[in-house]
Amino acid sequence: MRQAKRILGVIAVMTMLLLSLTACNSKSGAPAASGPDNSARQGWPQVLHYSVVPGESQEAIAKTFKPLVDDLSQALGMPVEFYIPTDYTALIEAMRTKKVDVAEFGPFSYIIANERSGAEAFAVGAKSPAEAFYQSLIIVPDESSAQTLDDLRGKKFLFVDPASTSGNLFPHVMLAKHFGLASAQEVDKIFSNVSFSGGHDASALAIAKGDADGAAVSSSNLKRYVDKGMLKESDYKVIAESDPIPIDPTTYRQDLPEDLKQKIKEFFLSYKNPTLFAEWGINGFFPIADSDYDMVRETARILNMSPEELLK
Repeated sequence: MRQAKRILGVIAVMTMLLLSLTACNSKSGAPAASGPDNSARQGWPQVLHYSVVPGESQEAIAKTFKPLVDDLSQALGMPVEFYIPTDYTALIEAMRTKKVDVAEFGPFSYIIANERSGAEAFAVGAKSPAEAFYQSLIIVPDESSAQTLDDLRGKKFLFVDPASTSGNLFPHVMLAKHFGLASAQEVDKIFSNVSFSGGHDASALAIAKGDADGAAVSSSNLKRYVDKGMLKESDYKVIAESDPIPIDPTTYRQDLPEDLKQKIKEFFLSYKNPTLFAEWGINGFFPIADSDYDMVRETARILNMSPEELLK
């Protein structure tokens, strides 16, 4: 009997020791073999902030991108908030100060964001890789007597934004070449008045209303406005178009954790949303690299349009 009690006592002590060790391991944070990997999501922000360059009204932009933002949030398993900047420079600054993590830039604003804010291009939305290009168009009111760029001399002209590729950079190239000018700075002297509208939609609508004699706009944006019923093809006519321009890149901050960047990239390249894609006129997102925008950098260099000047 005594021997049996001793054995039971030993078993009880050993059980208590095992329970004690288990409790200590639990308090010390040692993961169980079947538990989650504590290294996952290390360095991830609490909320991911997504943004695009302002091409329409804030309400229209927020409504258009809501499905993508919601789907991205679900795919990453974290909150994703949509940030609407006031202009191109505000978006570049927001990424520089880490208030924006993922953003779609115009080609020219991208090369500034790459240099100033660490933006890294990884995807473009297009019908196909071969169609990942668009053009800068110079348009006039449909009832205008203007037929060529020469007819705009001495008239009122609208550019979009200093950092806009198709709304400022490439139109200056077109105009400088057409009029045989030595620099972009001389282009504005052709017109009686030059101003920035702040958005492709504002420029297009100004032409439709006859509030400007000419304007430079993106071909892809103009088509979208017509498809949406914001204006009609009979409201304007195109009198000049640029060479093909690489389309707007989707980017993320280079200093985001590599696993997060990989998941973001995987989401965009595999994303399917037929309704949204039909509205945007694309079939999906395709890979793009920073080097694809070297021709934009070269154009900016030729025109002596530096990031320093644009970000003042």
